[in-house]
Amino acid sequence: MNKSLTNRVRDIGYCIMLLCICVNATAQHVVDDRKFPDSLQQVFERSTSLKGKLEALFGLSDYYSTRDTAKALAYARQSIGLSREDAYLSAVAHFYLAGVYFEFDVDRSQQEYMYAEKLLRPFPQKEALIYRSRAWNNYGVIEQRRDNAHEYLNILINKALPLAQQAGDSTRMALNYHNIGLVLLNLNEYQKALQYFSRAIVIMEAGNTVYADLADAYVLSARATILSGRAKQAFPFLQKAKKILEPNPDSYYWPLYYSVEGAYYRYTHSYAQALKSLERGLALAEQMNDVFEKRNLLYEKFNVYKAEKNYTAAKNMLLQGLAMEATFPFSRNKRRLLFDLTEMEKQSGNTEAAYRWLMQYAVLSDSIYEEQTKTEIAALEARFRTAEKEKQILNLEHEKKISARDRKYQFLLLLAVIAVLSLVAILAIMQLQHRKKKAARREEDYRTELERIEKEKQLSNYTALMEGQEQERRRLARDLHDGLGCSLAAIKLGLSRIPAESAQQELLLQQVTDQLDASISELRLISRNMMPEALLTLGLPDALKDLCSSVMSAQLRLVYNAYNIDRALPLSTQTMIYRMIQEIIINAVKHANASVIMLQCSQEEDSFFITVEDNGKGFDAGNHQSDGIGLKNIRNRVDYFNGQLNIESSSEGTIINIELHVTQQS
Repeated sequence: MNKSLTNRVRDIGYCIMLLCICVNATAQHVVDDRKFPDSLQQVFERSTSLKGKLEALFGLSDYYSTRDTAKALAYARQSIGLSREDAYLSAVAHFYLAGVYFEFDVDRSQQEYMYAEKLLRPFPQKEALIYRSRAWNNYGVIEQRRDNAHEYLNILINKALPLAQQAGDSTRMALNYHNIGLVLLNLNEYQKALQYFSRAIVIMEAGNTVYADLADAYVLSARATILSGRAKQAFPFLQKAKKILEPNPDSYYWPLYYSVEGAYYRYTHSYAQALKSLERGLALAEQMNDVFEKRNLLYEKFNVYKAEKNYTAAKNMLLQGLAMEATFPFSRNKRRLLFDLTEMEKQSGNTEAAYRWLMQYAVLSDSIYEEQTKTEIAALEARFRTAEKEKQILNLEHEKKISARDRKYQFLLLLAVIAVLSLVAILAIMQLQHRKKKAARREEDYRTELERIEKEKQLSNYTALMEGQEQERRRLARDLHDGLGCSLAAIKLGLSRIPAESAQQELLLQQVTDQLDASISELRLISRNMMPEALLTLGLPDALKDLCSSVMSAQLRLVYNAYNIDRALPLSTQTMIYRMIQEIIINAVKHANASVIMLQCSQEEDSFFITVEDNGKGFDAGNHQSDGIGLKNIRNRVDYFNGQLNIESSSEGTIINIELHVTQQS
């Protein structure tokens, strides 16, 4: 019984825009939410530009969309009329009109969102891409309301998120990752949900995200961790969320927090503490009139009583939840409650009551099945009616052809004579062209085969070169460390034993010793760069962590996350991945002048994923002629692993995504 997702992911966004407009209009005086419409009306009346007037109308329609749909619709239609002279603003006007219909006519709302998205496609600017991402998200939310979670997940992954990435809007990317995780959580895909929550958290922690979004991501990560059977690992998430929420005692997210905290204590068998947390959550949910979270809290309380074998109290929680379900149109939760009531009565020894609840459960299950059957039959009938209409259209067209055939008979006979005379010439030309195409295909196949052989030869040479380089690096690093390093250390020890006959000699000996210390440190640094000791002894995750620590400075912040990396990967594979990431980070620091770099590595079976994002000045990723030696080495290593490399770069930063097939290279 998860919280309704549709209450939490609709992308309205009017508050930020209203705040900006009203602050400009009132010379930075504090803005009361109740004064928003008056302030916006003043902006509309005083504005001399079309864009200013329309932004005020957009804000008014969005503000009233959840308060007074008649007013909201009037303002939205007024903006449609005013924006006809400007194609871009007209598209945005349809976006806000869709937002008004969202509350009472979902079919029309989806039509308007898709119409707005279509009108926005010709515009490449960042703002247009963001509006398109929001339009797809809200379209998907309506699909979620229709209990079509898989379609909403498909829209988020293939539509909303790519547009946010294309716009370079990290905040909206984080919200999309968060929403994907929430859908997966509701579909019981706990591990995948955690991966997307983690991506959202990384972006939120690195940016200036609204506190509530980050707290929500922590709480939902805790829920996914608990439900995946690792309750003890959820506690750090709860601690971080609580630290964010504590300065805001009226936050809407407290009931959710207490619901997950209660589940944590239940799974760790601290039942008294669980009940205490759930009581706090219920009190807040009642105060905030949050019926969805109240249902979750009651059901979690039922689970605590059930674990304590207090079946009377557990049944009471179920009855309260069942009474609430009467106000909702969905039957899934009600069916679950009826089944649990049957079990509680059975555990209490009340077989007759258990039988009555079981009968209600069976009737409801049958009605759900009948409803699904009716829906499927209606869909089949619709397809049948469509097929019949198409058949009628084909029959009409056939009759028209028959009537026209008689009138055109003589003309067609004449054309047939001409066609027969032309056929020989046409066939000859076609045969000649066919021979030419066949010869061209053979030549193209030959050239393609030559290119493939040449590429395989180059890859083989590169593989041998890379392996030779790594072996030589390990040998040189070992010789430098064990040979020259020991010699320098011995020289230092010998110098320290020479007695100084004067203060001047002692000073000279100290200077020589200091120079030897610097040389030994430099030698160790060169040896570690040639073959990191952490990579040989601790493995790839710790070696990358050591690399990030060595690169960070007062001017550079580097965020590093690693998930499910197999420490049993062959050393050659770990070394090449390490060199790849080392090259990318050095490029970001040296050429892009980045101040923030995010590195994320993960592995799923034989697939190894690398994502590096920086806020540097970027470069022309499509111009391969501008590739330096470092980027060419990266591309060669990706080819070595039969992988894929994707680079997205702009003036606001660069995102590099790499997928490698690691188990094939053993």
